[in-house]
Amino acid sequence: MEPTNRILVFQSDFGLLEGSVAQMYGVALKIDLNLRIFDITHNIEVFNTWDASYSLFQTSPVFPEGSVFVSVVDPGVGTSRRSVVASTKAGHYVVTPDNGTLTHVYEHIGIVGLREIDESVNRLPGSENYHVFHGRDVYAYTGARLASGIIGFEGVGSELDIRSVYCHPVPKARRVSGKVEGMIDIKDPHFGMVWTNIPISMLEDVDFDSKVEIEIRCKDEIRYQKEVIYGKSFGSVKKGEDILYNNEIGFLALGTNRGSFVDKHSISSGYDWLISVAKMKNGGSLYV
Repeated sequence: MEPTNRILVFQSDFGLLEGSVAQMYGVALKIDLNLRIFDITHNIEVFNTWDASYSLFQTSPVFPEGSVFVSVVDPGVGTSRRSVVASTKAGHYVVTPDNGTLTHVYEHIGIVGLREIDESVNRLPGSENYHVFHGRDVYAYTGARLASGIIGFEGVGSELDIRSVYCHPVPKARRVSGKVEGMIDIKDPHFGMVWTNIPISMLEDVDFDSKVEIEIRCKDEIRYQKEVIYGKSFGSVKKGEDILYNNEIGFLALGTNRGSFVDKHSISSGYDWLISVAKMKNGGSLYV
């Protein structure tokens, strides 16, 4: 693990309508005015630890080694859920409640160390009687101390078994019955695409501009079933048409050209949302 580099990156479900995010910034800067602070987003859906998990997986790999991420989506704040720092195989640290937010980092990036935050030393002084803003009092404070080099990873607290990380269930992408199957990992909140956990390599022998059959299920109910073009970009189909394409981090995705696939078809994301992709051949036989 490389030493920290004074880069501190925040994400939360706090929004920007009041001062919670600014308070986390303030705590961090009082510890070290030389910290370089960035945001992933503060518009994670409220209490959605799954989306927070995916956001870390999507964003953290492009940051330099030694960067510290503070992720605060914490519906169990003040309860017995653990506060932890994870050291990742990519050379980053993630400061977060252990409530599922580390799922995608654990599955796709890898965790090489895990420590529980010792709040007797890693907590904003004077906040001991406050129990509902650990984002400021514990996570921003600990993250800033770690990013500034005031503490090393060992200074976070006691070591934990990496296998004890709390993870959401994650259906694996696989080939089965002439199809490739996976799940809808995330939906884009702005443009309305959906990203799957199916690596593009699993469809590598399907040519661009050919048709594939898509089926999306949620809790055994078919929510979408259609033949669509597998294209290089949204321009491969007409305005308003659906398309299967390769997203920028190596997975299959679905969208609608100049429209929202999510709104058009009432599709969401998470481990209940399963998808299959089959190549159309000789009038419709399934991909093998």
